[in-house]
Amino acid sequence: MNQDTTHTHHVIRVDRSAYAQLRQAVASGQLQPTQEDLDVMTGGQVYRPAAQLLSVQQLVHDRELQLGHLAITGEFYRLPEQEYTSIIRASLGTYRQYPGVYPLLTGLLAPMTQADETTWLAGVRLAAAQGRQLASGADMVDDLWTPTAWLRDRTRLIELGGEWFVVLYVAQPPRRPVLAGRAVIGVDIGLAPLATAAWGQQHAVTWRLAEPAVPAGEPVEVRALAEILTYAAARAALEDLTRQVLRQANTLVLETIGYARFRGNFTANARRRAVADWHQSWGPQRAYARGIRVVRVPAAFTSQICSACQTHTLGIRQGATFTCPNGHRLDAHVNAALNLVRRYWGLQARARRRRVA
Repeated sequence: MNQDTTHTHHVIRVDRSAYAQLRQAVASGQLQPTQEDLDVMTGGQVYRPAAQLLSVQQLVHDRELQLGHLAITGEFYRLPEQEYTSIIRASLGTYRQYPGVYPLLTGLLAPMTQADETTWLAGVRLAAAQGRQLASGADMVDDLWTPTAWLRDRTRLIELGGEWFVVLYVAQPPRRPVLAGRAVIGVDIGLAPLATAAWGQQHAVTWRLAEPAVPAGEPVEVRALAEILTYAAARAALEDLTRQVLRQANTLVLETIGYARFRGNFTANARRRAVADWHQSWGPQRAYARGIRVVRVPAAFTSQICSACQTHTLGIRQGATFTCPNGHRLDAHVNAALNLVRRYWGLQARARRRRVA
């Protein structure tokens, strides 16, 4: 990423229902192939929309972007809160949202009783039944954000392996120098909790969130709205953790993870609960935009080694607790996050030795 970068970019997968009109737009010259290196994906053909498409660009609702006469469907709610707010604010007068979603969102930010879940699901059903209505602001966020500019002229589409993606750009404030003396912070990701940050004797963890079940027989609109609310609640928790971390960090240490290698439902759940998007995209970009270095290190054994021992000591993880033969008992997620920091310093020392040699 260029040192003068003052934007973030966000890649949204396009629904297959929109593919035919995109191919037609390519054939008519309204989507023009370009050799631009966007540095957002590996491979693929980049297309620049014609000026008349870029100039008429609005978010219609959380699953549809208007690009001129093109209606591009996708999961456009999968953005960090500030960028999501900025695009909605730029689309007021067009953007539609289900009524009453804010209390439904905040209701998920703490564990629920069975009665709470029943009430919440009734609220989702009512909102879906009322349908999307013109919105006056960004109701699906937990905090107040100062909108920045949606850089409409930079919107691009990418075709890769028979699939289409849209890339949106949103301005960020100029990068600020980071004060000396700040910490190297490791962040361990998961699902419960979503993320844990640790540095020195301190740590921060995402809130516990409610996970009300949505019965399989519910209408598509109810299930879709519940999915967006689940994502928004997880995003709010990750935004809160990010604010805590960025106030303290000069370096953010993340795991190198290949999501395709996971078995089971972890990857799908990490996408559903915003963890994958935070880890792969907007967490690092938010850090960079604030002048904080981001480093990725191998994740192997970080959950199995004791961070409190001076030597390489294997321990046992049982649920949320890690113990080692030397008597250390630690929160398993904090232990993994501290091991990321430890690995970072180990790689730094190795690099210095190579330079000396």
